[in-house]
Amino acid sequence: MGSLEVPCIDLSENDTSIVVKELLDACKNWGFVSLKNHGIPLDEIDRTFKLADKFFDIPVEEKQKYLFKGGRLHSGYTGHFGEKLDMEHQSRGDLKESYDLAGFPDPKLENLCPFIAEHMDEFLQFQRHCYKLTLRLLDFFAIGFGIPPDFFSKSHSSEEDVLRLLKYSIPEGVERREDDEDAGAHSDYGSITLLFQRDAAGLEIRPPNFVKDMDWIKVNVQPDVVLVNIADMLQFWTSGKLRSTVHRVRIDPGVKTRQTIAYFVTPDPETPLSPLFEEKTGKDIETVTAGEWIDGRINFTYGYSAPPKGYLGSQNDGIVA
Repeated sequence: MGSLEVPCIDLSENDTSIVVKELLDACKNWGFVSLKNHGIPLDEIDRTFKLADKFFDIPVEEKQKYLFKGGRLHSGYTGHFGEKLDMEHQSRGDLKESYDLAGFPDPKLENLCPFIAEHMDEFLQFQRHCYKLTLRLLDFFAIGFGIPPDFFSKSHSSEEDVLRLLKYSIPEGVERREDDEDAGAHSDYGSITLLFQRDAAGLEIRPPNFVKDMDWIKVNVQPDVVLVNIADMLQFWTSGKLRSTVHRVRIDPGVKTRQTIAYFVTPDPETPLSPLFEEKTGKDIETVTAGEWIDGRINFTYGYSAPPKGYLGSQNDGIVA
């Protein structure tokens, strides 16, 4: 297995054209990019990780009272094995816990874990920083493609976005199986994902232009950066020019836990998803709205429904366009 540094871009660069070119190059060739000087205060990130620590310390029996029940705009807890990201190769779900907070800018308070509700102001403050960075990146993509700067961002109000707290670990008394994954191979569903990592590595990716030479590439943890990846909807929307890269999580032997925070960005549900450019590669699929797509992917992942239209499986062998 190889280990390479994902391209890193300094957003404090005054020349926007340089930032746009570097961003598009990274997202076309890797599907992943690291950002430094991204504008999210480091103390905000640290505070959110500390809140996540306290949440995951809550007894499992208590957390299970607030289970995630599938579908959009729902908040809730998912325990070990509750999410199976690689349906083709895993016999059981991922070795992780998570808590999703959704329905921004005003999440519904019913059925929220009391700890999350108690600290809602802090979570919302962190979410606003993430959303601000999201809009900036979407505008950069549009500028790079020579279309109106707000072409993508105007369809992202944050109401479909999800802030997810994640902890990867093996439950007490459970033996790891050969086909177990901390997070199975998958591509993300929406437009882009912001990932905040702390301490332990574990993320592995298969960049499109590197697959023939290297199977999986381990992504090193870099302090003070935000890792961003393109997701399926933006790949489709840009006719495959931006790449939604398959990734998974495998914690190194001897590492007991890994914690991350993800901010999943999704277009507003009524947004029609149709390819922007004439040049297309890979598989054609029927056009759907963003809401139809995300409902199908979430419900399939949690075992509530059959695969949605356009689902490519865990290897993403074709382009959704």
